[in-house]
Amino acid sequence: MTTLQVTPEVSSGFEAIVVVFLYFLLVVGIGGFFFSRSRESTADFWIAGGKIPEWMQAICYYAVLASAGSFFGIGGFAYEFGAAFAVLVTTAVASGGLFLMIFLAAPIRRAGVYTVPNYLELRYDSKRVRLVAALIFAIGAWAYLVPQLTAGGITMNFVLPQIGYEVGVVIAALVFALYVSLGGMWAVTWTDFIQGIMMVLLTLLPVPLILLEFGGVGGTISSALANDPEFASSNMPGLSHIGVALVWILGTLSLPQLGQRVLASDSDRTARRSIMWTIFLYITTFSVSAFVVAGAAMATEPNLSTGDHFYYAVLAEFFGPLVQGLGAAGLLAAVMSTTDALLVALSASVSHDLPRIFDVDLTERQETTLGVSVIWLGAASATVIAFDPPGIIATMTTLVTGGLASGLFPALAVGTWWKRANEWGAIAAMIVGFLAYGFLLFGGVMEAPFSEALVAVPLGLVVYVAVSLGTRRPTGDELAGFQSFHSEAVESRPRTVGDD
Repeated sequence: MTTLQVTPEVSSGFEAIVVVFLYFLLVVGIGGFFFSRSRESTADFWIAGGKIPEWMQAICYYAVLASAGSFFGIGGFAYEFGAAFAVLVTTAVASGGLFLMIFLAAPIRRAGVYTVPNYLELRYDSKRVRLVAALIFAIGAWAYLVPQLTAGGITMNFVLPQIGYEVGVVIAALVFALYVSLGGMWAVTWTDFIQGIMMVLLTLLPVPLILLEFGGVGGTISSALANDPEFASSNMPGLSHIGVALVWILGTLSLPQLGQRVLASDSDRTARRSIMWTIFLYITTFSVSAFVVAGAAMATEPNLSTGDHFYYAVLAEFFGPLVQGLGAAGLLAAVMSTTDALLVALSASVSHDLPRIFDVDLTERQETTLGVSVIWLGAASATVIAFDPPGIIATMTTLVTGGLASGLFPALAVGTWWKRANEWGAIAAMIVGFLAYGFLLFGGVMEAPFSEALVAVPLGLVVYVAVSLGTRRPTGDELAGFQSFHSEAVESRPRTVGDD
């Protein structure tokens, strides 16, 4: 392979611009439509009243789980590091979803709260636990916004190359923040439902033409191997494989956008079953993306400046402006479907959790107003970082997820099932795990990429167990939440007036 780096050459067709403009108009219109309903209560703004049925929730889960990190990232990983590595990530994400379905979805939904940090407060009977969790959730949600907005900027630059990447990031951020702040979780749910369907269809859209062009899957992979002999395998170190698998299996349990989506389910049964359908869709679509779509990109354009451009390279090779516009809308759907849920999770952690932790008495209107302000502030600050992103999209999402797994997995996933765990063990594990991960990552201590969690997660677990066993047992009152989460007799419904 030569070292000359290129970007896909795409004409800025009128049809593509119109498609993207109409798509933006649609999502903002949905936000405006749900404005009044989202202001009826904080439950409506944060979790859509906890009324989302299974048929809708399954698609919404897929949209939120997939995100730009999968729509761009899985194929981007395949292009950069090999298809086998990309499929490893796909399998790890799906496995994390499976564990979420089996171990956490029902207990979290039965809590009847608006945020996961509030769930942890009830589990440990501790506002201190809620405070640490809210801070980690807020940091994680904000950091996860950066790769999403990066993808938005790339997509806008694809359709309108004359505006430049930075302006594309700003436009994407403005649209995302606008419809979320208008319609809250109701708007997020309906847009995610539409976006999830678009993502499934558009991930598979290029496949028939690719298979015809190259003579099937084998022909596609053979053509890719001609340009990169390692395409079908993985060029990452073995330790990186283990690290990525651990990050996504455990980190999926701790993603803010997924926790917020679980709480919006109309029952614990819906929270579980809808994830089951999501796992099937996820594995199918992104395994195809890794081998077929990314393979076609490697076969037709082996010198892309970044693997994140793989889908655009395929659109530019096989389709005209109209389909390119549809593809761009699908890519924006992937970005929006996670960005909107992240904005809700970030906003809820700051404007719902923090006031209650510090006994600040806000009316529902005041809390919602504060939440809208946080949405705009979070989007604006993440936009600045996205102007010069620190890595490719899948790398950024994986690193953020590793931090969330290191900080939250013991207290959230293990604590949901281990009765002996207490407040001090949870606090110690969250702080030690999160800070250890940050030290290893930013200090450049680990040589193999994505391996920081291999140290930080076990360290957090050891601290969690040691501190819990070394301090007093939880009292009966402290275990009341634990017991109610595991009782199917508990009515699963959101609280409509606060959560104190």
